[in-house]
Amino acid sequence: MKFLEEEIALANRLRELGLPWEPSVGNYVWDANNFCKQRSPFQTGVYFILNYAYFMRLVGGPERFKDIMVWLPTWADLRSILREFGCKDDWVAKHIQESKAIESGQERVVLYELALAELKKRTWKSVTDIP
Repeated sequence: MKFLEEEIALANRLRELGLPWEPSVGNYVWDANNFCKQRSPFQTGVYFILNYAYFMRLVGGPERFKDIMVWLPTWADLRSILREFGCKDDWVAKHIQESKAIESGQERVVLYELALAELKKRTWKSVTDIP
């Protein structure tokens, strides 16, 4: 799995706006603070949680893990997030098609952007509050 810099930046923005997340096996994370000294098998700073107990012990538990790591939702995670926000599958598919995301290889970026827009609707009280 490879994440674009834009996806990592969008994932960090989702985190800043308070997207709820509980670390679990199967999650990809970005080590924003260079905490992990072991080289990543994916790309610099990107790790996959396979051994949950190891990761939690390494960083000092789930809360500390959430403080120092950024969750990198996958395509399936993003679709699930959008469904939880009440976005219908046909609406998401139409948006992906209209943005030509598949042709440009930007489908996951578009899903991140949609999730961010939906999260902002829930987080900020007015349009003028949105940074």
